[in-house]
Amino acid sequence: MYRYLTLLGVVVIVFSVVGGAIEISTSYNEYQNLLHVSGAPGSNPLTVLDEARWQAARLIGGGVIAGGVIAGSILMGLAWIGKTIEEVRDALGADLGEDAHQPTKASASH
Repeated sequence: MYRYLTLLGVVVIVFSVVGGAIEISTSYNEYQNLLHVSGAPGSNPLTVLDEARWQAARLIGGGVIAGGVIAGSILMGLAWIGKTIEEVRDALGADLGEDAHQPTKASASH
């Protein structure tokens, strides 16, 4: 089970980083195109709404990246914790199994 959680964590991280980077990149290209066009004579100036869209895209893209990295890290951490608990369970089960097969010694106090 821990392998699936680890793999899912890696996939979440990869897709969030790629998705966030694409969001930021496309918004930046659009912003730069508007910025270059607004500098030409007779063109519409860059508006506050254009600047706000660019800043919102930066926040959304950064949020997607950060959220994906956090969620993927949590999944990978849960996988590690699950694997550790399975190893402890197996080790304790092996110890209990060995104790059950050994005969008990009579105590010296009797």
